[in-house]
Amino acid sequence: MDIQATVPEKVTLREQLAHRNDRVGLLLGLSERHGDVASMNRLGGLIKVHFVSSADLAHEVLVDKADAFVKGYGLSVFAKPLLGNGLLTSEADFHRRQRRMMAPAFVHKRIADYAAVISARTEAATAGWADGATLDFSDAMMRLTLEIVGATLFGAEVGAEADEIGEALTTALKQAADALISFVPIPPSVPTPGNRRAKAAVARLDETVYRLIRERRKEGPGHDRGDFLSMLLLAQDEDDGSTMTDRQVRDEAMNIFVAGHETTANALAWTFYLLSQHPEIRARLEREVDEALGGRAPLLADLARLPYALQVFKEAMRLYPPAFAVARRATREVMIGNYRFARNDLAIINIIGMHRRPDYFAEPMRFNPDRFAPEAEKAIPRYAYLPFGAGARVCIGNHFALLEGQLAVAAIAQRVRVDPPLGAARVEPEPMITLRPKGKMQMLVRRRHASA
Repeated sequence: MDIQATVPEKVTLREQLAHRNDRVGLLLGLSERHGDVASMNRLGGLIKVHFVSSADLAHEVLVDKADAFVKGYGLSVFAKPLLGNGLLTSEADFHRRQRRMMAPAFVHKRIADYAAVISARTEAATAGWADGATLDFSDAMMRLTLEIVGATLFGAEVGAEADEIGEALTTALKQAADALISFVPIPPSVPTPGNRRAKAAVARLDETVYRLIRERRKEGPGHDRGDFLSMLLLAQDEDDGSTMTDRQVRDEAMNIFVAGHETTANALAWTFYLLSQHPEIRARLEREVDEALGGRAPLLADLARLPYALQVFKEAMRLYPPAFAVARRATREVMIGNYRFARNDLAIINIIGMHRRPDYFAEPMRFNPDRFAPEAEKAIPRYAYLPFGAGARVCIGNHFALLEGQLAVAAIAQRVRVDPPLGAARVEPEPMITLRPKGKMQMLVRRRHASA
């Protein structure tokens, strides 16, 4: 290439050390101090990392020039034991084949059928919260979304295993995240104590997923319960008629299990944390819910009358996007804007940094759900808001996630208010593979009534 390239600003070693345990602070600082692209070297210069904090340049990486990139090392190497060769990690023709085979599970009719289950599970969860009790709200959302993903996507009850599954998932994700940010990343194949713990955690998750697959296989070919697992087992490649092996079903199920459980739980936890900090927004949400539902559980037909619930959920994902950054590795030299990316360079799409850019979002640190009112949302710069990614690898379950989030927000807001106990410390984000609350999110539950 003979184009005169712009040299990106360097992330200093001082910045890297200052934010070694604060990746969110690093990403936010990069977008504020270094502009559209900032670069740093890893492993003594063997790997060059470019942080992309521009909507236009993110569009180039994820859409226009996506053929020049594959997934980064975080998912393709360090999370591979957990995710296998599923949609989040697979590439090229195999990825396209799997996505094509899985698409019927996420058509509108299928997703709509899940609405009643989401509502019922959320109602049951809130009914179990005693008035005046203090609970770890992040953990409560993990349990809720685990039950929802078990019922809607796998047609199974997994509540009795919730603690073990949650602990195993946390262990596997934390090890992948820790390895990724280490100065000397150690591959999962090396038997370090952390890798051994992660291997045991994945084995525990496999125990559940393979059991569900075995039980479903026993029901015979052609049996469709209307859930995601049925679609995986019934799916056929349109070119050769082949079906998925148990291993392929396991990998795709694990991908949806992680994505459909972990990300939505985090988004809901941050939503209600933000509502607790903004009582006027919470009051407006409660008024909408009370008028639309009159005390009954929300159903699919109610969504059109609950627009503010969706706006609240979307704005929470702007401030605390579960997928706070995504990585791509260049497979050839490529120009992104006026920046030259060499083969094997990493492009980190700084989603949380873009979500908080003042030229994209006025008063970016303010929690303002009106940004996502229909007309206002149209004015958001294209690709400045990327909670589900973009391009051919956009999250296949994005419509399911929005449906689940809107229903759950409405159902919870109708029944309870949650607030941090007096004197509670501010909850900080913990970036693992997703953006979790760090430690416990202690919340005091107060029951409310639609007539209040």
